[in-house]
Amino acid sequence: MRYLALIAGMMLALWGAPLHAQSNALYFVATGQRLDDTYGFLRVWRTSDGPLTLGQPISAPFRDGELTVQYFERGRLELHPAHDNAVLRGRVGAEYAAALGRSFPQPTLAIRNAPGRRFFAETGYTLGPPFLAFWEAHGAIDVFGLPISEPRWEYVGGALRQVQYFERARLEVDPRPADLANAVRISDLGRDLARLRGIDLSPVAAGQALPVDANGQPQTTPPVPAPAATPTPAPAARPPAPKPTQPVTRTTGDKLIIVDLSDQWLYALDGDRIVFDAPVSTGRDGFNTPVGSFTIYAKVREQTMRGCAGGECWVVPRVPHAMYIVGGVALHGTYWHNQFGTGVRRSHGCINLPLKAAAWLYEWAPVGTSVVVRR
Repeated sequence: MRYLALIAGMMLALWGAPLHAQSNALYFVATGQRLDDTYGFLRVWRTSDGPLTLGQPISAPFRDGELTVQYFERGRLELHPAHDNAVLRGRVGAEYAAALGRSFPQPTLAIRNAPGRRFFAETGYTLGPPFLAFWEAHGAIDVFGLPISEPRWEYVGGALRQVQYFERARLEVDPRPADLANAVRISDLGRDLARLRGIDLSPVAAGQALPVDANGQPQTTPPVPAPAATPTPAPAARPPAPKPTQPVTRTTGDKLIIVDLSDQWLYALDGDRIVFDAPVSTGRDGFNTPVGSFTIYAKVREQTMRGCAGGECWVVPRVPHAMYIVGGVALHGTYWHNQFGTGVRRSHGCINLPLKAAAWLYEWAPVGTSVVVRR
C-alpha cells in the first residue's frame, strides 16, 4: 500500500497537482499561481468541476474595471459587486471570437430541424453530437453558456479540428481517442485570451502576497509584462538580407504583426482588431528567433536563401514572400515542412509560415509595418 500511495503521489505531481493544499488555498506548481477564497474563486472552482472545466489558474486575481477577475487555462472567473458579489464565468468564447474578427453564419432550417439537434432561440444556433452530451454532462449553460456558432473546422495547435464556440468556452474534438465520446475537450481559450490582452502570467511564489492597491484591494489594472529585452542581433554568418530599394519608413497606418513564440502563432492587427492569424515555426535552439520590436524593412517576392552557421550550411531555392525584420531574419512562406503551430521549431531564426498565410501577409503588410516578437 505504501508503494501504491507513492505512485499515486507521483502521478498527481506529473499532472500538475497543487504543491500544497490547505482548506482555503491551493498553490499550483505548473503555473506558479495561487487559488484561494478571498473572492470566492476557490469555492466555485471546487463546486463546478474546476480541474476539468477551468484548468489551473494562470494569473493572480486583479481588478478589471468594476470586476475582480482571475484567468485560468480554459476560462475566467469574475466577482460581480453589482450582483451581490456573485462569482460568474467570463465570456471568453465570445470575446476571443470577437478579437479574431470571426463571425458565424446562422444554421439553415434543415440543420435547425435535424434529428438529435437542439435549437437555442436566444442565439439562433444549434447543438448536437458530439458536443451536446459533453455540454450537458459538465454544466451546460452555467459553465459554457449558449452556443454562438455551429460546429466548424479550425486549426488548433497546428491540427485541423472540429470546434464549436459557446459564450464562455470553445469545445473541440480531438480525433486521436478511439472512443469519440471521450474525444471532446475544452480549448485553452483563457490562456489564449490572456496572452492576446497582454495579461501578466508571471508565477507568484508560494506564500507571496497578491498585488493590491493603496486601499488593500486587488490591483486595479491587469499586471503589465516587463518591457522586452533589447533584440538579440542575428548571427553574422546568417544569409545577408537583401538591401531595401527605397528608404525604410514606418507606415502611418495602424497595422501590427505579433509573433507569439510560446504559442508558435502569428496575429495581424489593424488597429485593435485581429484581422488574420496563422501558425508559425520559429528558430530552434541555437538559432533562436530574436525577441523585441521591429519593422519590416525589405520585401522579396521569391529568392534563394543560403548560408552557413553553427556547423550547418543550407541552400533553399525559391523561398516565397520574404519579409525581413532584422538582419537576415524574415517572415516567409515555407514548403519543406508542415509543422506550424505544433511547438516544433524548425528554422535557423526566421519565422516560417504556411504558403497561403505568407502570401496573404505579404500583400497586406507594407514596408515599415511594425512586428513584435514576444515569448
